[in-house]
Amino acid sequence: MKRKIAKIGPSTLMVSLPSKWAKKYNLKKGDEIDILENEEKLIVSIDKEISKKEIQINITQLDIMLYRLIGAIYKSGYEQVKIIFEKPEHLETIYDVLRKTCIGFEITDQSKNYVIIKEISKPEHHEFDNILRRNFLFLLSVAKDSLESIKKQDYQELKNIILKDYNINKYSDFCRRILNKRSISEFSKNAPLYCIIEQLEKIADVYRDLCKYLSENKLSLEKETLDIYENINKFLEEFYNVFYKFDLKAIEGFGQKRKEILQILDNKLELKSHKDKHALSFLNNIFNMTFDLNGALMTYKL
Repeated sequence: MKRKIAKIGPSTLMVSLPSKWAKKYNLKKGDEIDILENEEKLIVSIDKEISKKEIQINITQLDIMLYRLIGAIYKSGYEQVKIIFEKPEHLETIYDVLRKTCIGFEITDQSKNYVIIKEISKPEHHEFDNILRRNFLFLLSVAKDSLESIKKQDYQELKNIILKDYNINKYSDFCRRILNKRSISEFSKNAPLYCIIEQLEKIADVYRDLCKYLSENKLSLEKETLDIYENINKFLEEFYNVFYKFDLKAIEGFGQKRKEILQILDNKLELKSHKDKHALSFLNNIFNMTFDLNGALMTYKL
């Protein structure tokens, strides 16, 4: 839509806001809006939450995907959900999801065949950056601590490290909920940032599965495999550094590091009879998933 520019006083230019847009977000005289300059463009946004008040869902046909559905509702930003269920197992899953993740989401009403879940505390949006960094650091600690436990063959500690995945899931969901609820200039590149957060959670899941595999089978790894493990951990840490101190030299170094590790890893993966082949498969997934973050990172930072 086009708007004519009006002039007020000797130098002030003014343009009106579309009335339909202003009414939709209940804007009134005295409210503040954000204006982001992007070369020839001005992006006007409101410093308010995107309203996703309520939703009602019948889950009686769900089983395997119920856990993921509850997480999706939370990440979508709804403030209240009524869930109609049929089996006791459904209710147990709902409670389990809320216990492990969904910060600020609680059951406020429960009947024989439905529950009502409400947002009882608003997410602190100014905490987004802190929570995201904490999530990064949790993932890096999983990488480092798991390697140390494997070297010591401390299988009990490996089981303890697996539990850290709950925190990573919780923080990841919280960050994605904020991105879906906010429409402000600081998050003008929500899509690539959302992708990065989701991929970090998936990388954490592979570390979790690797720890589980090694602890349950009480396996040790050869020194060469441990060296690859350490290099991939450093590769992940390098992504963290590039994320927070982005420049083209750093992203080029990230690509060069990938090339070095790829050659070593490919040689090992070709040995199909290698005793560490399953562990190497996990590490290969972590390595590829970490490198795949580069596209979203450059889109977000440039």
